[in-house]
Amino acid sequence: MKAVVKERPRMYKAWKQGLQLVEKVTPIVRKGSDVQVKVVAAGICGTDVGIYASKDSLKNNMSSLTTPDVTIGHEFCGRITDAGPKARAHLAKLAIAKATEYPEIRKFVKRRTPAKLARDVSFVKFLYENFIATAEMHITCGVCAQCKLGDYHVCTNTVIRGLHGDGAFAEYVVLPMENILLFKNGEIPEEIVAFMDAIGNATHTVQSLTSIKGKIVAVLGVGVIGLMSVAIAKGAGAKKILVTDASHGENTHEKLEQRRFSMARLLGADECFDVSIPEEKKRFYRVAKEQNHGAGVDAILEMSGSYYAYEDAFRVLRMGGEMALLGLPSGTMPIDFATNVIFPGITIHGVIGRRVWSTWDLMTTILKNNLANRFLKSGFVTHQFPLKDFEKGFDAIANGNALKVLLRP
Repeated sequence: MKAVVKERPRMYKAWKQGLQLVEKVTPIVRKGSDVQVKVVAAGICGTDVGIYASKDSLKNNMSSLTTPDVTIGHEFCGRITDAGPKARAHLAKLAIAKATEYPEIRKFVKRRTPAKLARDVSFVKFLYENFIATAEMHITCGVCAQCKLGDYHVCTNTVIRGLHGDGAFAEYVVLPMENILLFKNGEIPEEIVAFMDAIGNATHTVQSLTSIKGKIVAVLGVGVIGLMSVAIAKGAGAKKILVTDASHGENTHEKLEQRRFSMARLLGADECFDVSIPEEKKRFYRVAKEQNHGAGVDAILEMSGSYYAYEDAFRVLRMGGEMALLGLPSGTMPIDFATNVIFPGITIHGVIGRRVWSTWDLMTTILKNNLANRFLKSGFVTHQFPLKDFEKGFDAIANGNALKVLLRP
C-alpha cells in the first residue's frame, strides 16, 4: 500500500525536512482485538505540519521510535475491512447500539446477541457498507493511575498513532477495537468525521469549563482549532463570543479579516479584534471589560499559544472566571500569581487530547445538531487532494490559503 512517512529522528543529527510517499506492507489483523480500516480521508493538522518541518520539540518526542520510519496522520475516517474475533464481538455491540436509532440497522441486527451477530459471515461486509469509522488515536495503557481513575486522556504511557506508531496517511490502518467509533452512513458527513480528532480538541477545551451555557467567552487565536472552538462554544450555548488574533508578515489584516475572522463570524463569533493593531487591542480591552456590567468576560479559551494572549486573558477575565489553555507556547513566561490568579480567584485548566469518551459523545451531539452542516456550508474544508499529492496539501497550509485539508488515498 502507499503511505506518507517520516524517517525516525536521530539525536545529535539533523532531521531532514519533508515527508516521503512510499510503498509499505499493508497492515493486517494479527490479534483478536485488532480492527483493519481502509482509509477514506485523512485530515492534515498542525502536528503533521510540525512533523513535516522537523520541529525540535517533535524530534525529541519521536526519537523513541523503534522503526526506521513512521506513517503519520491521526485524523481520519474509513471503512472496516477486517476484524479479529474479539473485535467483531465489540463492533457488534456498537452496531446494536446504533440499531435503536436506525431501522435498516435494526433489520440486520434483529434480536441477535453481540456474540451471534459477530459470527455472521456477512457482518464485516455489513459494517463496511453501512458505517463510516474513525478512532481515538491516543492509545492508552489501561493500567496506570490515570487510566484506573478513568482519566485516559492523561495516560502516562500514551502512544499517539501518527507520531509514535503508524497512523492514517495510508491506504489502511490497524487499530485496537476499544479505540474505534462507528457512524451510520449519513449520520455525520465523512468530510467532518475525517477530522473529528481535531474537533475533539476544541470540544474538550470548551468541556473543561464548569459550564459555557449563557456565558460570555473570549477565544484568543483563531487558527483551525480556534475556529472549531468558536463553533463548539456556540453550539454548547455560549451567550456571546469575542475573538482575537494577530496579523503579521504575509498574514495582513485584510487577509486575517477575509479568511479567519469572516469564518469565525459564520461559526458564531459576535466580534473580532486584530490585536496586532494598537487601536484594535484597546477596543478589545474596552469591549471585553464592559461585559457583565464591567466585570469582564466569564471565560477564556486560549488557542494561540502566545504569551501576549496570556497577558490579554488576565486583563479581561472577570474575577472568579475560568481560563482553558490548549495553545502550546514556547519557552517560559513570568506570572504574578498573587495578582493574576489567587486574588481574582480564577480557575485555569490545562487541556490535552480528548476525554474518553465524554468528549466524543458531546461533539457527536453538537455535530448532529446542525454543526456538521454548518462546517460544510461555511467552506471550512478548503482543499482535498489524492494522498499521492500530499505536498500540495502542505503547500496550501504553508501559503495561508487553507483551513482544513483532506487527503484521500
